[in-house]
Amino acid sequence: MTKTMAEQRVIKLAKKILPGAAKAHVTRQSDLVMDLNADSMSLVALVFAMEEEFGVGATQLSGLVTDSRTIGDLVAAVERL
Repeated sequence: MTKTMAEQRVIKLAKKILPGAAKAHVTRQSDLVMDLNADSMSLVALVFAMEEEFGVGATQLSGLVTDSRTIGDLVAAVERL
């Protein structure tokens, strides 16, 4: 999977799940909390959606909720798979 494809898929999921992302211009630099109004529940929902989207288990994306501050952090985690 190319970096661009991973980024597009993560952004698509974020726009669907995060409260402030639907109408926002979302980039790798978008802060999950400050820019996209994510709370702990929406971040957990996003990680579960990413697990399903990319066909990975919870252990492969472990720590993602607590370690990620931006969309770019999420994309980087997917790219490491």
